[in-house]
Amino acid sequence: MKNINFKPRQKLIVPCKSTLLVHRYAETALSVWQRFKPEPTYVNMECINKFYRPPLRLIEGGDNAFYFCNEFQRISQVLRLESDSDYPCLITPESIKDVQKLAWMEVINLTFSKDIHHPDLFNALKGTAPQSVICQLMGIRYLTIKGYCHFAGISQSSYEYQQCKFALEERVLGIPKNMNWLSDVP
Repeated sequence: MKNINFKPRQKLIVPCKSTLLVHRYAETALSVWQRFKPEPTYVNMECINKFYRPPLRLIEGGDNAFYFCNEFQRISQVLRLESDSDYPCLITPESIKDVQKLAWMEVINLTFSKDIHHPDLFNALKGTAPQSVICQLMGIRYLTIKGYCHFAGISQSSYEYQQCKFALEERVLGIPKNMNWLSDVP
């Protein structure tokens, strides 16, 4: 029987010298998060001693490759702005269920953003997320509009207002599909 080490360990990695990839069970959550993410604010963590920075949680993949499954905003900032410096990481073994929970928790946290379009986020969760994971994280039995609104702390009428407002704006601002009228112009 193979001896498996379940103890987390710390390591300093340099993101530009290591391969940092999204975990395959977190890819869908990352793409949904990127679609709805708020405008980023940046705090320069490079000026803080590396031992005082909060560690990134990574999964070791071998050949100096590491996988991330949560903290998408911080990973994005580290890769874009701090990739040349050492960054503390906590290397942990994770189960598939834990990876999914950590990844979708990032998406669910977007429900509390002030500029989020709730009907689109609800549809993205309903269509792409593993329902058992979402329901467990939200503390509901089924993913319904009522349960989503209760979790997000919004009224169902404001959800419906956002839905109707978007539909009206799209209809008013949309370009007609039939462009035959352009050929009649002299």
